[in-house]
Amino acid sequence: MTTAKTSNEHFDMDDFDSLLDGLTAEELDKINDFVDPENSYLPAGDRCKPQTNKAATGPYNRNQLLEFLTEQGKNEKDWDEQKPYVAGEKRGKVWEPAAVVTPTTEEDDFLAPTEWDDVLTNASETEIVELAAILGFTGLINQVQYHAAVMDKASSVNSGGWNAAAKAEPLRIVPPEPDNTTNVEDCIKKASANDKELIRININNIRDVKVDVLKDLLNALKENTYVEVLEMVNVGMTDSVGRSLVELIEANTTLKTVNAESNRLTGPVITEIVRSTLKNQTIIELRLSNQLTNN
Repeated sequence: MTTAKTSNEHFDMDDFDSLLDGLTAEELDKINDFVDPENSYLPAGDRCKPQTNKAATGPYNRNQLLEFLTEQGKNEKDWDEQKPYVAGEKRGKVWEPAAVVTPTTEEDDFLAPTEWDDVLTNASETEIVELAAILGFTGLINQVQYHAAVMDKASSVNSGGWNAAAKAEPLRIVPPEPDNTTNVEDCIKKASANDKELIRININNIRDVKVDVLKDLLNALKENTYVEVLEMVNVGMTDSVGRSLVELIEANTTLKTVNAESNRLTGPVITEIVRSTLKNQTIIELRLSNQLTNN
């Protein structure tokens, strides 16, 4: 069985034009019915078939067209109305606003007078503001009024009422904290001597403490039985000092709180410090956040 193959490689447009020239007007209209009006590949003027067979009356003249439409509108008779127009007469349904029903105490038991009516009626604006703060109506008051009510403090005279705008409070000058004057060498001596009056060691924010001095302090606390709080925040603690802290936690059973935040410990050493607390399980509070590591 053989199949014939058709190809348009040798197609000539002249043959297509001659084929269209041989069609009648009725046949061309039928072909136009198959054209898709939404085909974006066709020009806009070719997507719809002609709607009229009238001959052209001449070139487009806008002024002449406007004059023709004006004269035609004047000469045409108006449509007959079902009801003739009468000046001043209203047609259709006249709009009227809905009647507002005012509830009364006899109709609604919810609005019945209670013992709180006299209290709220006679309350001052300051008392109403305080009540709104307690109930959590923060949209009716400003932040100063809210905190004054929550903290049970007297509200300021300038705090305002319902329409009080939020404004900045006067700046309170807070003096800087004094430098830490703890003597690290003295702490090492007292820790080594197991001084019972030494319960807390705080060397926070003491700069330029040598690594050997920090290690000596940690080694002196291994056998100490009185120190319960050790605070070493922002003292430049490195990994070598951190490993000494690991040995201290594993050897000491008196320490309850260890704070070594804001130092230079790396992740592996922090892991070792946390694991060291599992040996004796006497540490209640361990702080190691905000470590500065150089990658």
